[in-house]
Amino acid sequence: MLARLTRKGAPDGALDMMLEIGDSVMTHRRQYPVQAGRRTVIDLLALDPLNPRSILFQLERLKAEIGMLPSVGAEGHMSPAAKEILQLNTAIAVMEPSDMTAQVIDDLANEIGGLYNSLAKAYFG
Repeated sequence: MLARLTRKGAPDGALDMMLEIGDSVMTHRRQYPVQAGRRTVIDLLALDPLNPRSILFQLERLKAEIGMLPSVGAEGHMSPAAKEILQLNTAIAVMEPSDMTAQVIDDLANEIGGLYNSLAKAYFG
């Protein structure tokens, strides 16, 4: 949804709608003394490590949770899921709002889905 509502050519009001969907209207007003813009919406909903509704915050949390799972594979080595979340988390943590194109956000969604598959295979399959 973030990719669709922040892309070029999105309908008028799409950024405000994304803030509503992300339950972040008040947070946006508090952090950014400007009207919602693509950069500020993406910064808040994708890249803000302190916003519980941001992608980065959720990836940080997921990384911590995966780190507590029992190791799968060789002793002392990270599990494939732990490696995937670390790579994904690091890639997002160093991005700027201008880096977050609709394609990058779509790819991120696919990578998160792949992470789910890795977890299911390792621990439930």
